[in-house]
Amino acid sequence: MVGVILYTVGLVLLQALWVARFSYPAMRADLLLPLMLGVAIEYPSSMSFFWAFLWGFAMDTLSGKFWGFHVGSYVLVVCLVSIVSEKIELQNSFYRMLLAGLCALGQSIVLGFFLLVEPSAVIEPAYTWKSMIVRSLVIMLISPAVILPVCRMRKAGG
Repeated sequence: MVGVILYTVGLVLLQALWVARFSYPAMRADLLLPLMLGVAIEYPSSMSFFWAFLWGFAMDTLSGKFWGFHVGSYVLVVCLVSIVSEKIELQNSFYRMLLAGLCALGQSIVLGFFLLVEPSAVIEPAYTWKSMIVRSLVIMLISPAVILPVCRMRKAGG
């Protein structure tokens, strides 16, 4: 478990210090979204919900805007994994990637609507939606690389 804690802290730092500064908004992928999927697959539901709430709260606090967005999206990922894992074998990396993409798309839709109504954001709607779709694809494509260390740490006894 210590390894997952350190890995999560590393991803938060990477997110806050590097990814959040990308000039193209679509490349600002939420690294913790696929992490929550990996935690929900590998660990019991109660621990996964706690993890999602804890780190969602931390990310909401760091973002400073749209409070509750990360808590809600991370907890929904854990719920979705609980529901989907009964019907689909989530040990397959391709299915994990598709589920991460679906979760990222849902998160991007909510974020897109927020950006459209945000008074300080003067962004063209077409650009916003295109950017959100690209963001979802980026999260989907990086998800195997984010999830794999969690699975390996769990199998190694962490």
